[in-house]
Amino acid sequence: MPTRRSTNAIAYWLIPAKAERELFREIIRILAEQLGAAQFEPHLTLLVTANNEELPGKVLKRIKASPVRLTFREIGWSEAFTKTLFARFESRPALQRLASALTSDAAVIRDPHVSLLYKELPTATKKELARTIQLPFRSVTFDAVQAVCCALPTRRRADVEVWRAVGRRQLR
Repeated sequence: MPTRRSTNAIAYWLIPAKAERELFREIIRILAEQLGAAQFEPHLTLLVTANNEELPGKVLKRIKASPVRLTFREIGWSEAFTKTLFARFESRPALQRLASALTSDAAVIRDPHVSLLYKELPTATKKELARTIQLPFRSVTFDAVQAVCCALPTRRRADVEVWRAVGRRQLR
């Protein structure tokens, strides 16, 4: 069996405020239990960098931003493991500015979303799940940025289950 290559990375996540975070956690928990998938913290990925680029604490300290409110668009699905099923949001300049504050590169978030499930599933199942999930809100406030150590690529449940938070900053 060939050895699977992975790279250590730091992902910077935008974290939903408490009420929305709890609802997303419950959806993720139910889907994970029903479908045998990994559970994870709800988040919107802002940036993923090589683990050796810059200390996460230093990156988090330079963030000077207020909470970000994003309008919910739809529940979507894709063929990508890390976007099996997700809540898609409208982008906003404040979101792009926050992502850019994390790196010297021009960070662009092309499809802001909060994943709800990481699991290989038939297309018909993903479509049905996307049709049946209804969120009770039109927008979500995100009020923290969290740094998470992870291995790339993320292709299976075991990859998700080893993620660990290494820093957090509240947005004010």
